[in-house]
Amino acid sequence: MERNAIPAGKGRFDGKTSRSLILFGFAMFVQTTSALSIVGILGPVAAEWRITPTAAALLVTAFGATFALSAPLLQMLVGHWIRRTQILTGLLVMALGAVVFALAPGYGLLFSARLVMGLGAALLSPVLLALGSSLVEPQRQGGALAIVSMGISIATVVGVPASAWLGEHLGPRLLYAGLAAVLVATAVLIARLVPDRSRGERVGPRQALRLLGRPSTLSGLSVIFFITAGIFATYTMITPILRDTYGAGTRTVSLALLLYGVSGLVGNLFVRSASARRSSETLLKGSMLVLIAIFSALLVLPISMAFLLAALVAWPFVSDIVWPSQQRRMVELEPAFRGIALALSSSFLFSGMAFGSALGGIAYAAQGYVADLILSIGLFALGLGALAYSVSARRRNSDREIAASLPATRAPALTRAA
Repeated sequence: MERNAIPAGKGRFDGKTSRSLILFGFAMFVQTTSALSIVGILGPVAAEWRITPTAAALLVTAFGATFALSAPLLQMLVGHWIRRTQILTGLLVMALGAVVFALAPGYGLLFSARLVMGLGAALLSPVLLALGSSLVEPQRQGGALAIVSMGISIATVVGVPASAWLGEHLGPRLLYAGLAAVLVATAVLIARLVPDRSRGERVGPRQALRLLGRPSTLSGLSVIFFITAGIFATYTMITPILRDTYGAGTRTVSLALLLYGVSGLVGNLFVRSASARRSSETLLKGSMLVLIAIFSALLVLPISMAFLLAALVAWPFVSDIVWPSQQRRMVELEPAFRGIALALSSSFLFSGMAFGSALGGIAYAAQGYVADLILSIGLFALGLGALAYSVSARRRNSDREIAASLPATRAPALTRAA
């Protein structure tokens, strides 16, 4: 078995645990749909509020930047609350933001609504993952995290394509009013069906800074930043790319987004079994190498809808291996502080989303589709470098701990051997 691989657990989760994990996965689905629905409706949003597609893309950035800044701060301020209370609060704050979005008279309030939704998601997402992983024994955390993360995959299968269709046919205002209703309904379900009353971790700024001061942890967090930035540098502009470069109509755009989501769901199912046989480092490295290969192929191959659809099968399959593998790796790196570690990981993830979507929008406006592909490839390469450094730093730290635990007379011998 590989270094850091998690052995397979035996049997299924008990009924209460399975129900809680499924509900957390559904909450993640609703959150992800609310976060990414804007990607499929850039056109309707731009038309409804009379703004440019680039200004509409900044609504993705607004959400991501707010999440990135708020997630660790909220864990320091209210991370000691009962975890279920944190989840319910996050869902209701997101619902408030969706209502403001639906009623916004102009771009200023529209932008503010995305800030409010990002704030709610910043409280919600890390706690869903932390509580989900704490319900099972350590060797089964990979499977539990995959179940919760499956909400992300199902959102890309159902939520984002459905949002694109509804946004085109009913308008973005009604879409966000519906999202608000689903967010409230999800909060009611969790309040009634999840009995957990455990408290989160009380984490102060010093502890968070101490985690960020560890080279293996900081570079490990940078991995998800670069991967997410690379993905969103192109994904945020996928609707304009499909229409402008590939001549796709509304139906083809919805079909492409559906295909993207289905493949992502399969990738999430794959990682649930792969996590029992492969280390998180191996899965992350392999995913980035494949993503580089996919985007490089799109860069050099002729413009063809067939090639793009093939990429939209392979690309999300690999992406959905990344998310749970990164979360699992952060729990492995910081098991005693999983709440703040996962909050920081989510923060870096949404920082990457904000950075990549903003940069991708600028690159697309300046140089088009090719610029986005090149940008994505470069960011994935930086992610590979960050992972290599994190693995090396973790190994060095482990060697030092082993040396410190040996009798003083044996420590020099270990040093000489090294």
